[in-house]
Amino acid sequence: MQETMNVQSTTNDREPSEPTVRETVTDELTRLRDELSRTAHEIRMKSKGASAEAQDTRRMLEREAKRFSAEVEEAVERTQEDLVEAGKDLQMRFQELAKQLAHPRK
Repeated sequence: MQETMNVQSTTNDREPSEPTVRETVTDELTRLRDELSRTAHEIRMKSKGASAEAQDTRRMLEREAKRFSAEVEEAVERTQEDLVEAGKDLQMRFQELAKQLAHPRK
């Protein structure tokens, strides 16, 4: 009979009202993205009839906001991939330890 080791996540150990890191970061980035979008819209409306220099600055800032959003998406994807790999590595190490415990060397 082969023994297996079950390792449960500790995410259930936190208080129900305590947000996870993912929730906190997601909320902050969503809030920032929404605020950037609202501000860009307000400025777009106010800049009608503004100088060419102001229009150029607005367009430049809108491009930077789009780049920022794209960079956030890429960072999230990279981070998820890194965490998945780290999790797989940790899982493999737990499995190796479980095998050693099931079949100790004498």
